[in-house]
Amino acid sequence: MRRTLAIFAACLLSSVFCLLSSAAPLPGYEDFRRVDRTRRLTGQMLTAELLKVSQMDAELISRTAKEHADDPKMLWGAAELLVDWTGRREFYERALAANGTNVIVATRFVCAAAKQGDAAVALPWLRYCRKQDNDNTVPWLAELWLLRARGQPTVLSNAPPVWTTNFRDYSVEASRARIRLLEAAGYSRYAARRLGFTPDSPAIVMARDLCKPPVNETTATLLKDTAQSLQQRPQFLLSEFVGETIERTLMGMRPDADTSVEVRFRSVELDKRREELKDLLAEVEHNTVDFATEAQMVQYFDDVLDKGEETAMKRLAEAVRGKPSAP
Repeated sequence: MRRTLAIFAACLLSSVFCLLSSAAPLPGYEDFRRVDRTRRLTGQMLTAELLKVSQMDAELISRTAKEHADDPKMLWGAAELLVDWTGRREFYERALAANGTNVIVATRFVCAAAKQGDAAVALPWLRYCRKQDNDNTVPWLAELWLLRARGQPTVLSNAPPVWTTNFRDYSVEASRARIRLLEAAGYSRYAARRLGFTPDSPAIVMARDLCKPPVNETTATLLKDTAQSLQQRPQFLLSEFVGETIERTLMGMRPDADTSVEVRFRSVELDKRREELKDLLAEVEHNTVDFATEAQMVQYFDDVLDKGEETAMKRLAEAVRGKPSAP
């Protein structure tokens, strides 16, 4: 399962963000198609050539964003794309100043700062996000993760409201900001989408990390709600898989995990769903992607953001083969 996901992710959802300063031509559809075919033939998940075409010019990204300094989404796109924390922080702060502290951008900033270990930046914005987006588990998870990373007791400064049950990491919105900036920088529609997607996020990584023992009652409650939210109408399959993994981990911590009928029944349900998704991934990888046109792949990426990855895969398969994919 892990290998199937990694191969498909390398093909369709490559998120290798190695930014270098270079004058090399920007990669296009045929460049990605060539390295994808080589990768599938060799069985390698990531190749040196794939890494090469996935490299982006940090100077180009920064310069393009600064040329659109009055556009918050362009500034945010730079913050999402850059690797260097100093540059990322600068563009996050510019974007927040330009759009009136948009909570979506603030949430992404909080998670990036927490993962960077920059508590001085993260903590004030955590309080802001909890207040403005108080049904979202992400700010609370970020605080718990930051406390654990700093070796402090995982005790929240304030208890989350009972209605804090939705996990929103705003990966879709971040992907759109990345794509917009990449297109403005001169990347083709396909390359901008291929490089601009963010199915993974710091918030998802933190949720996974928080499953590691010890897990106190407050953390377990937030993780349980997060797991359910990640599996309800997920935009990316990765979100659903992570939600399933968190749920399985929590079930395994129950004292009656080995004897509970409820746990056994739910495990069977999760196994069945995972097999369905594995079959869909394999079908699209082997029978669809290599035969899709550039326009069809651009539409696929747009469908992922608009309708969700599972629906997008089925639509792509039907467009390429002229018949519906397996349910």
